[in-house]
Amino acid sequence: MTDIRTGFGYDIHRLVEGEYLLLSRIRIPSDKMIDAHSDGDIVLHALAQAIFSALGLDDIGTYFPDTTKETTGMASILLVQRALGEMEERDYRLSNVSIAIQLQRPKLAEFKPKIKESLSHILALAEDRIAVHANTGEELGPIGEGKAIACYCVTTIVKD
Repeated sequence: MTDIRTGFGYDIHRLVEGEYLLLSRIRIPSDKMIDAHSDGDIVLHALAQAIFSALGLDDIGTYFPDTTKETTGMASILLVQRALGEMEERDYRLSNVSIAIQLQRPKLAEFKPKIKESLSHILALAEDRIAVHANTGEELGPIGEGKAIACYCVTTIVKD
């Protein structure tokens, strides 16, 4: 039997005044930015979390606590690199990734292809194995009021 696992990741952050949002290492022009201990790349946070989840490992806060100086301003790509390393050590490979970003504004439609291309490069995974969706909060709750951004990620990994 083939060993196939699914992982789920989620992250949410407050938005504060700023000049851009960082999503999968892509700078999206915005009058808001993500308030975070690290560089705030919520897409990479949810992705790392989903990989750790598929492996049955602890969450990203276990490996990268937001209470240390070492993680202050940390590049979120380091979280993903750690998760990929853990995956490779266990002889798994990514099969597919699905990302859903929830943000009231700015609209992300024109940036989704760039986010997908960035993820493909980071993960060495074909773009047809990556989905990037964006939804608003329908003006409800902190996301709909423009006070927060959330990201959900589902990964499928397969044992080599």
